[in-house]
Amino acid sequence: MSYYNPFQSQELRIPEAYREEVNRFCQSQTDALAKTTPDESPFQRYVDLWFLAVCLGARKGKRTKVEKPHRFIMGEILSRDPHRIELLELIAISFSGEPWIIDKPASVIELANELAATGLPEVLGLLGDGPAKPIWNLTDGLLDLVPRTYPHD
Repeated sequence: MSYYNPFQSQELRIPEAYREEVNRFCQSQTDALAKTTPDESPFQRYVDLWFLAVCLGARKGKRTKVEKPHRFIMGEILSRDPHRIELLELIAISFSGEPWIIDKPASVIELANELAATGLPEVLGLLGDGPAKPIWNLTDGLLDLVPRTYPHD
């Protein structure tokens, strides 16, 4: 089955300065000798951590120029998760105020890469902050970011 993916030829990037730390928390580490567990490396792929960083960067409403970029994969990976394509387009429309930005895939991914650069320090901080293993530190940190409202409150 073929999915809509205007980002196939676009580069997904993170700042080189975060490469080693991102590698540590991803199960698809490039170090073949490293054995990873979900507790220590909660993200299956780089794109998963990158996408959370995009979302947290969007939450902050700030773009950060990607200095010394590290291209970790091409946008064709997004075909595996088509909902992410739609979310990236919605984020781009929200930030630009221009619905036709989705006709400019390079602009959408540039924005996403810059939002990821903003959100990466927060994601990495959440993974390392706390007494537990990274997965639980991240979970607790993300829960703290989400307002808790219940229907019966």
